Amino acid sequence: MVMDLCVILAENECSFEICGFGQLRWPVDVKYDLSTFIEQLPEALRCIKDRVPVEVDLYGQGIERSLKFETKGEFVHISCESRTGWVPRPDVEKIGYLDLLSMLESVASEFTSSLRLVWPQLGGRARFVIGSDDESIGQ
Repeated sequence: MVMDLCVILAENECSFEICGFGQLRWPVDVKYDLSTFIEQLPEALRCIKDRVPVEVDLYGQGIERSLKFETKGEFVHISCESRTGWVPRPDVEKIGYLDLLSMLESVASEFTSSLRLVWPQLGGRARFVIGSDDESIGQ
């Protein structure tokens, strides 16, 4: 279902960007890469909120990178592993815990808002949880 929703977003010229680890703009797209990210976002948010290590795998052909998040105090260390010829420099970045949480919650919120804009008839028919029980598409 998420992949189908991302196709609709891509057809409506929505964008998805990731940067870091020495690359200003990663080669990601809305149709495939955003869907793989959104599918893993609920678990990533739960783990980060619980301060438990978690991995997000961007497995699409051409990107093939894993991000591992580990909370250390008020910071989250994110390590990047590439399965292509691209080499992350640096391979670990640090971000404030609250900054990361805000960033990921913003992705969930923007995803939901964008879907409502491009497909208003979605309504309450396509419910799935993004971050918590009170954040779902169609509410």
